[in-house]
Amino acid sequence: MQWKLVFSGLALIAATYGLARFGYGLFLPRFAEDFEMGPGLSGMIQAGSFLSYCVTALLAARLGTRPRVVVLLAGITAALGSAGVAAAPNAGVLAGAVVLAGAGAGFATPGLVSLIESNVAARRQENAQAIVNSGTGAGLVAAGVLLILVAGQWRLGWAVIAAVVILATAATLASDRKRALPERGESAAPRMPGLRELALLRRPLIAAGLAGASSAAVWTFGRTVLASGTEDELYSIAAWMVLGGFGMLGAAAGSIVQAWSLRTAWTTTALLMSGATLLLAAGPAVPAAGYASAAVFGASYIALSGVLIVWAVRTLPEQGAAGTVFLFIVLAVGQAAGSVGLGALLQPQAPLPAFGLAAAVGVLAVLPAWIRGKASPGSHREASYGSLQR
Repeated sequence: MQWKLVFSGLALIAATYGLARFGYGLFLPRFAEDFEMGPGLSGMIQAGSFLSYCVTALLAARLGTRPRVVVLLAGITAALGSAGVAAAPNAGVLAGAVVLAGAGAGFATPGLVSLIESNVAARRQENAQAIVNSGTGAGLVAAGVLLILVAGQWRLGWAVIAAVVILATAATLASDRKRALPERGESAAPRMPGLRELALLRRPLIAAGLAGASSAAVWTFGRTVLASGTEDELYSIAAWMVLGGFGMLGAAAGSIVQAWSLRTAWTTTALLMSGATLLLAAGPAVPAAGYASAAVFGASYIALSGVLIVWAVRTLPEQGAAGTVFLFIVLAVGQAAGSVGLGALLQPQAPLPAFGLAAAVGVLAVLPAWIRGKASPGSHREASYGSLQR
C-alpha cells in the first residue's frame, strides 16, 4: 500500500473535515458568545457550510480526471475560509468564512478517492479509503487540543487551522506518484452517473440523507448542549476529543464490511449513532453519559461514512469516485436540513425533544438497506441490492 499517500490523505481529511468543517461546532459556544448568536442563526450558518460542501463536491466530480487540481482546491478553500473565520469582525463575515471553509471538504473526498484509486492496488483500496476517511476523527482530536492550547484566543486557533490545511495539502500532492492520467487504457474523462446509475444508488442515497439529518444534532449542537449542562468547559472539550478519538476507529469500516456484510455494517453503525445522539441529550451533565455518547457517536459516524464509500464503489464499480460524491452530497444536504430544523427546535437547557427527533430519523436511515428492490432492466440483478449482501 502507498502509505505515504494514505497518511497524508488522512491528514488532509483531518484538516478539511475535522478542523475546517466540523470545528465550527466545537468553537460554536465561543462564536455564540462573541457574536450574540442563537441556535437558529447558528444552525443556518452550519447549514450554509454543508450546502457549500455539496456545490464543491459536484464541481469536484466534474474535475474527476484532474484529482491534483481538486485536492489543491480543497486546500485553497479550506485555508482561506479558516483564515476568514480568524479575522471575522462580525457574524456576517463569520458566516461567509464558515461556508467557504466547509467547501474545502467537498473537494477533499472526491480528490482523494481518485488519487487512491490510481496509486493503491485494487485489493487494498477499500481499506485505504476507510483509513483516509477516519481522518475526520483525528482532526476532531486536534481541534480539541487546539482549543485548549489557545484558551480564549479562538482567532489564533483558526489561524493555526489555516496553516495546517496548507501543510496537509502540500503533503498529499507530494505523495501522489501517478501525477499524470492513468496508463491502463481508461478514457480520459470518466462519465458521470446518469439516471440509470442514480436509480441503482437510490437506497444508499435515501439512507445517506436520513443519516445526515440525524447526525446534525451532534455535529452542530453537541458541544453546545454539553457546555450548557455544566460550567466545566474542559469537560465538553474533552468529550469532543473523545468523539474524535473513537472516530478514528472508523478506519475499520472496510474490514467490518468484509467480515459481516454491507447491510449489517450500515444497520449497526446507524443504530449506534442514533443511540449515542439520544444518550447525549438524556444526560449531558453526567460525564459518564457524555463521554460514552461521544465515543459511540464518533466511532459509528465515521464508520458509517466509510460504509457509504464502500456502498458507492460496490454499486458503481466503474464510477466509484462519482458515486461517493453523490452519496456524500446527499449526506451533507441531510445535515444542512437537520441543522436548520433542529436549530429552530432546540432549547440547549432541554435538548431531549430535538435530539430525540434526530435519533428517530437515524433509525429510519436503516430501512433503505433492508428494502429489496426489483431487478433492473436487463440480465443482471440490481447492483445496489446485491452489494448489500457482500
